[in-house]
Order: sequence, then structure tokens, then C-alpha cells
Amino acid sequence: MTFTDHLERLTAEAIAAIPAAEAPDVYALSFFIDNEGGDSRRPVLTVGYNTETQVDRTLHNASDPAEARWNYAFWLQNELTVVGDRNSDPAGAAAREEWIRQLGLWYEEPVDGADWVSSVGALAAQIEGRFNQACCQLARSLHATGFIERHVGRPVPVLVHELEYYEGIARRTESANPTGLADDFTAWVRSG
Repeated sequence: MTFTDHLERLTAEAIAAIPAAEAPDVYALSFFIDNEGGDSRRPVLTVGYNTETQVDRTLHNASDPAEARWNYAFWLQNELTVVGDRNSDPAGAAAREEWIRQLGLWYEEPVDGADWVSSVGALAAQIEGRFNQACCQLARSLHATGFIERHVGRPVPVLVHELEYYEGIARRTESANPTGLADDFTAWVRSG
């Protein structure tokens, strides 16, 4: 199984596991991308969601309703799956490393030197870009096949994000969703 197949399978299983009683309250899915242990060779995808009930619970802590709705710090922080995590998904971690090696982007730990630092930065940026593309493509596919709608009850945006929000996050999220579905989120990102 390729890494992208593994990514799709675990993500689909996670979304399908959203409790039916909670699904009507879900207004967005989270594709949170981070690097395991800060290592750019080890990107992971954490799949989660947020609910209207959680927004209501956190309104008093937020600066405004939009922050309570869109700032990941206020979300449920549920981890339906963490794809590529060496502890919880060792098969995915191995498949991810193989995928990065096949892309010709894997690098070994440094010896020393400015040239190495420069080339690693370029490789890390390419790994990040390819991983982000894979996650955006997966979200588009889950929308196109109606998978999200079947399991949540309606189309909801998939936020493809990190802890910090910036223009690149808005563009990724737009790319991952049908036109207009994530407009409220991207407008909020761009307003800040």
C-alpha cells in the first residue's frame, strides 16, 4: 500500500467513525499538519472536527464569535487519527518515509556546514509542499465522491492548517474544498 493510499484509508475511517448523534453538530473538519518531533522529514496529519456546541462553550474565552469558530485553539482537539505518527501509526510512518525517499527528498542528519543547511531547507520545503498537496487532494476527493456528505450529513469545509494561520493556509483550504465552502474561514484568516 502506498503512503497516499494509507493516508486516504485512515482518514476515511476516522471520518466514518464520527458518531452519528454528533454529526449534525459538526460544521468543519480539521486536517492539522505538523512535523513529528519538529522533524520536517516526518509530517503527520491529525484528523478532527469541531461542533457548534463547542463554539458555544468557548465563546466567553474568545475575542469574538469568529475566533471561537475558526481558531483551532478553541476546538475540541479530538484526534480521530494521526496518520504517520511513529507511535500510533508505525505502518504509516514507514510508508511515509518510503514515499519521501521515492520522491528523492529524504535526507540524513547533518554533519555540519552551511551548504548542508541550505540544501536541507530546500528539501524540507519540498516535503512540506508535497505533503500539503496530498492532504488537499485527499480532501477534494472526499468531497467529490460525496464521502464527507454521507458521513457528516452535508458538505462541511476541510481546514488544511497548522497551528498558525496565514495566507498559505487560506489558499490550501480553498484548494481542498469546493468553491465557496470555506469562504467564512478564509475570510477570517485574511482579516487577521
